[in-house]
Amino acid sequence: MKLQQAYFSEANMAGGWQLIGYMAPNNGETTNFKYDKGAIDKDASDADTDQKDGWKAANKANLNECQGAGDTFNWTVKVQKKSGSSQDDITFTASAGPAGCVALTPTFDKIGK
Repeated sequence: MKLQQAYFSEANMAGGWQLIGYMAPNNGETTNFKYDKGAIDKDASDADTDQKDGWKAANKANLNECQGAGDTFNWTVKVQKKSGSSQDDITFTASAGPAGCVALTPTFDKIGK
């Protein structure tokens, strides 16, 4: 989130992974997870105020009670440009999928708060 906030403070818009200097582990796929850039292309910016996926992760196998086959993104961080009275800001909404996934990462929804 810090990379996205730094980019936003300069450009006043959300940036794709390449623009903000983020790289997903192992080019987006590890033994247990698959990562996705979401709705903003890696080398693009987005000044829209609609909430968009900015980061997603899918587990490629079941992890305890968290079901996964690599095609369901159980962890998501959404980004949204908010216009305030004095200046614009970027907000983040993080969520984990079903209860079994929440149990693995109980504070994931606190990201960006």
